Amino acid sequence: MTGTHSLSALLAPRNVVIVGASERSAWSAGSFSNFARLGFEGQVYLVNRKGGTVHGQPAHQSCAAIGEQVDLALLLVAAEAVPNALLDIAAAGIRFAVVLAAGFDEIGANGRAVQQQITELAAELGITCVGPNCLGFINLVDKVPAWSGRMAELTTGGMAVVSQSGATAHTISAFAAQQNIGVSHVVSTGNESMVDTTTMATILIEDERVRSVAMFIESIRDARSFRNLARRAAELGKPIVVLKIGSSALAAEIAQSHTGALVGDDRLVDAALRQFGVIRVKSLEQLVMTAGLLSRTGPLASGDLGVVSMSGGACDLVADRADASGVRLPVLSDATKARLAELLPEFCTLRNPLDSTGAASAKPELFRDSIFALAEDPSVAIVAAIHVHPTEERGEAIKERLRIDAPALAGSATPVILLDQTIATIDPGTVRNLEELGIPLAMTGLDHVVEAAGHAIWWSRWLRQDHRPIGSAPDLSDLAGTGGVWSEAESLSLLVEHGVPAVPYAHVRDEEAAVEAAGRLGLPLVVKLVSPDIVHKSDVGGVLLGLDSPEAVRQAYHQVQAAVLAVPGAQSDGALISSMRSGGVEMIVGVVRDQQWGLTLAVGLGGVLVHVIDDSALRTLPVSETDVRQMLSELRGKALLDGVRGSKPVDLDALVAAILNVASLAERLGDSLESIEINPFRVEGSTVEALDASIVWASRRPGGTACDRAEVGDAGDGTAARP
Repeated sequence: MTGTHSLSALLAPRNVVIVGASERSAWSAGSFSNFARLGFEGQVYLVNRKGGTVHGQPAHQSCAAIGEQVDLALLLVAAEAVPNALLDIAAAGIRFAVVLAAGFDEIGANGRAVQQQITELAAELGITCVGPNCLGFINLVDKVPAWSGRMAELTTGGMAVVSQSGATAHTISAFAAQQNIGVSHVVSTGNESMVDTTTMATILIEDERVRSVAMFIESIRDARSFRNLARRAAELGKPIVVLKIGSSALAAEIAQSHTGALVGDDRLVDAALRQFGVIRVKSLEQLVMTAGLLSRTGPLASGDLGVVSMSGGACDLVADRADASGVRLPVLSDATKARLAELLPEFCTLRNPLDSTGAASAKPELFRDSIFALAEDPSVAIVAAIHVHPTEERGEAIKERLRIDAPALAGSATPVILLDQTIATIDPGTVRNLEELGIPLAMTGLDHVVEAAGHAIWWSRWLRQDHRPIGSAPDLSDLAGTGGVWSEAESLSLLVEHGVPAVPYAHVRDEEAAVEAAGRLGLPLVVKLVSPDIVHKSDVGGVLLGLDSPEAVRQAYHQVQAAVLAVPGAQSDGALISSMRSGGVEMIVGVVRDQQWGLTLAVGLGGVLVHVIDDSALRTLPVSETDVRQMLSELRGKALLDGVRGSKPVDLDALVAAILNVASLAERLGDSLESIEINPFRVEGSTVEALDASIVWASRRPGGTACDRAEVGDAGDGTAARP
């Protein structure tokens, strides 16, 4: 409701008023104390309807009574008092408010109605509210703690935290502080009646002091805005790391009860985030570790993970975790191996992960030089140097050893992480020792750091790829006509007209035309009924295969017409005669309209396999060539495309081009399109051809909606390619 440019002032108010300040409220005491703890340089006013002295300073009975311009109100009043509080702050000229109170959308229909009323009131008064049911925000870089209740002890840095859940935002930022990961902002959005996580992240990503954004998301309310956020973050080279709940039915139910927000289909969300270059993680630890790492390294150069240790066991652990997480440990170059051979004892195995053995403990120079060697290997983008941290308890001996190693930890062009194997708090004493030694990047927890490095490598690689969508073309939305389900003949005709290859076919309306087509197309053939009223042709005996003579085609034409007549109310539009196909790989390529994400491309193994192995990949439109190639690489059955047991490999360039033409056509058809499905989409060598197709329009027809009549995955018979 308010532009993100003007909302940026929300996060950096010059002065603040706490409305509902009270000596008896722990929320009030904690909120007030935050300002002094963080060193807020502006004025903090207090409002209590009884006036008096609160938290050691005079309290005003209303905001209007303050008599000074105030930028932000922190509302600590109960839900029923929020409307009057909004009227008061509007009278005082305050334009931004944080609303702590719960009891709105998250409790059901009654609360939803009340929330709608206060949202409409705020909009009418020209007030933008964060919340309700939220803890507010902390802007550490500008020292503004507009946070309800006492905030955690935090470290200032480049990672911004945005969370729908206030308690989770607190947990995320507190864990970051334990890992010596600095944060710039901590934002809680609650029920998001006016401002959601996407909007907040859009503001923060423009701040030059923010280097990464960690988001805890219960729902993505506006897919278009989220895509724009991701696109802008990519332009700026800043990663967005997301922990998105809703992968289980129970999590989705909990999210609805908490925020009243729809969660959406998790598989599509996962595909969309990957497509947008957003890093999705599965735990709070991973959220902090990944966003925290990238806030300090920025985009990595080309390459993968290199590891140096003084323990063979640690190397084994890294290898197992990397394999489980899909993190590549590249083979070292011959030059690097030769360099290491000159440094290390003969009994050392020269590989990655590198065990420099106990010799490096006695002689730290070996560990230092090994780090330098791996950091300069062209296949390594980031190095994890496994070594205990210089805690106060571990004494001066560790510091002396690290003092020798520090030049490699701090001076390599490739980022190097000083990694302690087990997850632990990096306490203030350790931080002081690291600063004294000049070691810039230290983390704990072998499993977490390997996964975080893998995420950082994936995102950096994504950033270097070309994700420009396919070019636009003239709008074709006027083709929709009256809507409904188009027959296979109509669908194939439109596809072919717009560059999607199809099996040779003829649409005929009498038996003589069928025989003539047989002579032209060649034998064997397939004959299918054509009717706007019958989608599942094979279910009514409307598909005949392997016809090897003109007379057989004539008889088949009669049979499929009889099949139409047997269906009450069905009208015939003749028959489709097409060449019989066998062999190759059968795929399914389709586009369907999702309520949240819009037109979505699906590619997978098709024919009868679509019902058996459920092997498909998804992307939202528009897509790029890179997107389509990655979709094909994600299929579990991708080996079929490479050629197995003597079969011919698929021409991926031809397949990708055909899929891009389907996606382009779908996008150009506009809002009236409900779905396109090609199944089977046969691929053999460089031959790519649609064997069956269906197009469904979004407008209603008698007897139900178009999607009621033809579900995605069922429109194609999956029979045309098999003898």
